[in-house]
Amino acid sequence: MDPIVSDHPLVEQLESSWPVEQWQGLTVVVAVSGGADSVGLAHALSILAGRGQARLVLAHFDHQWRDTSVEDAHFVEQLAGQLGWKIVQGQVAKTGVQNEEMARQQRYAFLLDAARSEGARFVVTAHTADDQAETILHRIVRGTGLAGLAGIRRARSLGPAVTLIRPLLAVRREELVDYLEQIEQPFREDASNRDIEFTRNRIR
Repeated sequence: MDPIVSDHPLVEQLESSWPVEQWQGLTVVVAVSGGADSVGLAHALSILAGRGQARLVLAHFDHQWRDTSVEDAHFVEQLAGQLGWKIVQGQVAKTGVQNEEMARQQRYAFLLDAARSEGARFVVTAHTADDQAETILHRIVRGTGLAGLAGIRRARSLGPAVTLIRPLLAVRREELVDYLEQIEQPFREDASNRDIEFTRNRIR
């Protein structure tokens, strides 16, 4: 790995948020959709995993919401090969009408199963400061109480002996895009992010 890339501020910010000492020598499942946020996370975590002799497993879940989903899965498969990590993939049992909450539940169930099968202690997702702001606004729109204003938690239990970590909550999405541009790493654009049928997209 190029030392300039290894010393990138984003990598150091990630290590500050989630020190390697907390997961060195362990297996970590990284949720990767193929978008800028998760691709940037996978790249930066790959550098830190090397420092801590940890093992990453990239996990991709296909909701089959769009025609390009097969290409997204292939992209993440290539990324895993490029970074030198195993990939596990899953998809919905059948297509049909899904809402955002159903999609979320299916995705986390898949990630928990992946962690169990791979012996992973942690599952990491690429939620950013932008997602945090969108989540709080979303909850305000739905009439949340004071508890809902706390937003996304940085860490929570995903299942017995498996912890979900969101180490990028202080990082802006544009910082991840800039990082990927600097290392000349492509990523996938999710057309469904522009679909205003989803409440979160209208908030964006």
